[in-house]
Amino acid sequence: MGIDLQDLLEDGYIEGADEKGVVFGGPERHGLRILDSRFTDADLSGGRLIGCRLADVEIASSRATDLSLAKSSLQDVTITESRIGAIQAFAGTWTRVRIVGGKIDYLNLRGTTINRLEIDRAVIGELDLSEAKVEVLNFVDASIGKLILTNSRTKRVDLRGARLQGLESNPEGMRGVKLGYDQATELAPVLADILGITVA
Repeated sequence: MGIDLQDLLEDGYIEGADEKGVVFGGPERHGLRILDSRFTDADLSGGRLIGCRLADVEIASSRATDLSLAKSSLQDVTITESRIGAIQAFAGTWTRVRIVGGKIDYLNLRGTTINRLEIDRAVIGELDLSEAKVEVLNFVDASIGKLILTNSRTKRVDLRGARLQGLESNPEGMRGVKLGYDQATELAPVLADILGITVA
């Protein structure tokens, strides 16, 4: 039997935890702060951390069908070798976040401010950055099924370290995106469609 997240709370926040098997599911938690903590083999399914703050947190070898981090602030957070169905993290702020290994079927970062995000050797089925503000986004040997950049504001998105299968955007969302030569060749029909170019 895992430890319930509620059992770790002290005055509305968690600090200095190093726990295995914590269960995150339960009622919506608004404004919760989790600081300087590590969770291993956690069950994140049904976790609803709305408008919360996570700083200096590592989540390792964990699992979830669904996890909500909507409107939350993540700073110096690492998600390592975890298997997650969907993360709903729209309208938040991500600063120095790393996703290392593992697989996430759907990562919803719509409208989120991303100061720095690195996806390293992970598999992401769909990465939705619609209307997001992206300062720095890097990929290292990552696999992305579909990347959505529609109406995003990108400063530096380096896709050269990603195996990218699908792309959806408009011209605005492609500003600041860096592609490798082979990627640009493979995505030429998609890029032409985004730019309204007819190739005949």
